[in-house]
Amino acid sequence: MVTTHVAAVSATILMLIGFTPIAASQTASTRDESRAGVQHTTDDVHVAARIVHLQDHVDGDVAAAGAEVTIDGPVNGYVMSAGRAVTIGGRVGNDVWAAGETVTVDNTIGNNAMLAGRDVSVGPKAVIGHDARLAGNTVTAQGRVERNLRIGAGTARIGGEVGGTVDARAENVSILPGAMIRGDLFVRANRPPDISPQAQILGQVHYEDVNATRWATWPATWLFSFMALLILGIAALIFAPAWPARVAGTMRARTGASVLSGIFVLLVIPIVAAALAVTVVGLPLALVLFAFYIAMLLLAGVFVSYRTGDWLLTHLHRMQSSVWIRMILGVLIISIGMTLPAVGLAFTAIVLILGAGALVLERRSGRGHAHSLV
Repeated sequence: MVTTHVAAVSATILMLIGFTPIAASQTASTRDESRAGVQHTTDDVHVAARIVHLQDHVDGDVAAAGAEVTIDGPVNGYVMSAGRAVTIGGRVGNDVWAAGETVTVDNTIGNNAMLAGRDVSVGPKAVIGHDARLAGNTVTAQGRVERNLRIGAGTARIGGEVGGTVDARAENVSILPGAMIRGDLFVRANRPPDISPQAQILGQVHYEDVNATRWATWPATWLFSFMALLILGIAALIFAPAWPARVAGTMRARTGASVLSGIFVLLVIPIVAAALAVTVVGLPLALVLFAFYIAMLLLAGVFVSYRTGDWLLTHLHRMQSSVWIRMILGVLIISIGMTLPAVGLAFTAIVLILGAGALVLERRSGRGHAHSLV
């Protein structure tokens, strides 16, 4: 799911940016290209390496990033981690923020847990002291959550004990044998939840059919998207009248290169920003890079809209139409495609990839042309 991956990346960046200044006063930093391990320390721990394995007691907070991150030792403070595979096997005294391809928690978390990834698992030994928020393609919650559990997923499986309410928004929701939900169960899904006869739900079950509500709310969603994209498009034409045409020309002449460039920058920039944000020195650059990333995503829709309007009017033999007509017509078509319930996510992904890639190529060719004139 496109939204799942975006959520995971955004959570990683925001967690890293928001956490680092708090732990900057006392920091034990370790950076190695292959492997890093940290012994008992009373300081906060910031560590980034290909393989990170924390086994001993940490009195402060932990920020860890790497391809494989494993935290087995107890941590008295917060834990913030990002990586391809993140495993929290030790006790954590406060909150846990973790994002990765696979995220696993199987011990006591003193406060809240916010986990995002492709596969997210809260094991049977896990105890979340307050609330848990889980997002992923596949989410499995088998431990105990003392208060409320919120899930956003493709497939959600709940097999543990929840002291409060459960709010699950997924394509498929299953309540496994042995599950205990002491509050209400709220489900927004494509089909009613599969509830095992061996599960106990002490509150009420509330089910909302996503397919029905999507079409009911579509007009308002489309209107908001249309107005937002139109305002950005008008602003682009006012402040840089020739820019949309140049990017659209790049999109037309180098479509394949635009797609490849778009995939590359959309994946690489968040990873680079997250790596920079782990250190205090790299934090300002990470903030700038993150701001550039958001601006690029917003402008991608504008440039694809202009290209769409230009293409349509050209095939209708209206070559003399103004840039304003091209932008408005393109925004109308693109905003409809991006908000359609059935295909909107895939359409949006294509727009972002194509627009971002063409923007990067246009900027590179512009700098190359400027250098050739010097």
